[in-house]
Amino acid sequence: MDLRIEIAGEQALCRQDGVEAYSAPLGDFLAELAQRSDYLVLPEPIPEGVRSVRGRGDAVTLVIETNLPCATVRWLADESPVPFGKNAVYRTACLAFPFVILIVTFRAGGLTGLQQCFYRTEPLEKFTDSLLLPNLYNVAEAYGQKCWLCLANLQTDLRPLCWNEKVRVLRSHLWGGAWNKSSEHHEGNSYWGTMRGLDPRLKSLGAWEKATRQDPLFALKVQWKPLGKTVTEIVDEMLAKVAPRPTPVTAAHLAQVLSLSKNQSAQKTLFSFRL
Repeated sequence: MDLRIEIAGEQALCRQDGVEAYSAPLGDFLAELAQRSDYLVLPEPIPEGVRSVRGRGDAVTLVIETNLPCATVRWLADESPVPFGKNAVYRTACLAFPFVILIVTFRAGGLTGLQQCFYRTEPLEKFTDSLLLPNLYNVAEAYGQKCWLCLANLQTDLRPLCWNEKVRVLRSHLWGGAWNKSSEHHEGNSYWGTMRGLDPRLKSLGAWEKATRQDPLFALKVQWKPLGKTVTEIVDEMLAKVAPRPTPVTAAHLAQVLSLSKNQSAQKTLFSFRL
């Protein structure tokens, strides 16, 4: 295949085997090129539960879905003398959950502080699926994120770990750690406080436990509050904070980018520029 890309002034033209295959204003062509600068693969098997992987440079964002109809968790007790920390008091509770969606952005394999937690009542099927606000301790609107997940007590350095281990550590910390008011200490009220009036079955930990015993799947029927954004929109926002898209701004820059693409491809590609 002979693919030739020509730029004449403000117009981009692609010819395939001598036949015009694509023509567009240069600005539209550059925007499409930038959109395709992300990659969707890991250098190793994708961990279980990971529904999406997007990378840009040394930044990677994972979308992790957990389907645990009921989970036994450690929850801050009403009588706890402190909201979190070594003197906090907890009790265990078996609670029903909808689908829990973690979206976490890494850089050079380590956490970046960009990590969010959402709900869904159905499994993810497409990137335009919408997300729901949770009713959890440790999750709050903070640090420029709508559902920032506090991972302050996660002491493990994730950078040297393989991707399966990174995801395993995150899952273990989320479900095996303690749910408390740590996010409220950092910046804002947790969603446990703001969502208590959403449904009578969620007004207290005791009510949540009782509803779970009566119907372990009731959380899938709750009218959770919509976030108003899709998976793609959240991933775009998070990646943009650590790795803005490198949009070519000159013909010379574009030639460099396309030349790199050519060297990585088995196809024969020629580039012609008339400025």
